[in-house]
Amino acid sequence: MRPGRFPGRLLIFAALLWRLPGQWLRRKPAARSVKRVLILHQFLLGDALMATSLLAKARERFPQADIALACPPGQAALYASRPYGVRALPWQPRDFASIRRLFAEPRFDMVYLMGENRLSFLARAIGARWIVGFAAETPAYKNWLLDEQVPYSPQPESWTDTAATLVDGPDPAPFRLDDWPLTAAALPNLPERYVVLHVGASSATRFWPAQSWREVAAAARRGGCVVAWSCGPGEQALLDTIQPQAGDLVWAGSLSLPQLRTALAGAKACVCPDTGIAHLAKTALCPLIMLFGPGDPALFGASRFFAAQRCLAAGPAWFPCRNQRSVHYRPVDWALRCFRKAGGSTDECSNAQCMVAIMPGIVCQALMNLIES
Repeated sequence: MRPGRFPGRLLIFAALLWRLPGQWLRRKPAARSVKRVLILHQFLLGDALMATSLLAKARERFPQADIALACPPGQAALYASRPYGVRALPWQPRDFASIRRLFAEPRFDMVYLMGENRLSFLARAIGARWIVGFAAETPAYKNWLLDEQVPYSPQPESWTDTAATLVDGPDPAPFRLDDWPLTAAALPNLPERYVVLHVGASSATRFWPAQSWREVAAAARRGGCVVAWSCGPGEQALLDTIQPQAGDLVWAGSLSLPQLRTALAGAKACVCPDTGIAHLAKTALCPLIMLFGPGDPALFGASRFFAAQRCLAAGPAWFPCRNQRSVHYRPVDWALRCFRKAGGSTDECSNAQCMVAIMPGIVCQALMNLIES
């Protein structure tokens, strides 16, 4: 039987009853007095990796502090090499033992919520002295326990750069691979020149037609590169439709995230939908072509923080049904996205024309430019 959230919620509620009487008597700690910092989230992989800028900014702001990142267990192994000296605390709401471990941590001076203000209840329960989150999450009760609310940018900006604004001060220094060392991940033998084509995505509305992938693979081979096909666990059917050729590498969910990051670091380029693996490629400084259909390249493409990495956006600049203006349950006027779903009983988009509209010829030319540079 799958464990439920009730034991963890009961513990949080009991702790809140004890701590809430002092809720409005706190003061923001001076930066020089901050010894312990927690960055708390339950984001999917892509959003979490885009917020690497927040780790960098926290380290710059609090150079001597113990900084912990409380993240989903499946992501924790990525942080084994301690980027920016940050240690990972794996947790998830259905794992009571992992919540207990957060309560067992010494009290944190500052807690930063990447974008999920509902977690402020947990932050207050474990004794956070000051909680910072982004403003205007809906519904409004999620914001009640925040001590400080930071607005999203009123102008188009990568969410990577927005994430860092939770911490006071100027932009952090741009990302370097030395800031997040690659782990010593055992890998299959890799050729000298290869291109990673990652075909999977968190939503079927981001799948690109098989014929388009085949055309890009052919271009990579003409450029003298071996094609490495990649997808997540359970996505083998996507590769079956594409039908990789003899001599191609196939990683059908067979590599761990640290292994895949190391493999991306050695690739000539990666082509990937707007999904978590694209943002993993950014942390490996792998030249990247992102396929944007439902997503907004201004939000999720290139950024100031990852300026050392070449990130090219492919896809229509405008599409009529990319018309929903929201980021992490907050209204953002300039963000044009599509949250419609494909498949299941709530099928709203059975054939994502925004992905079909991405011309493989343009992607092939961009890929050749990356390979030859």
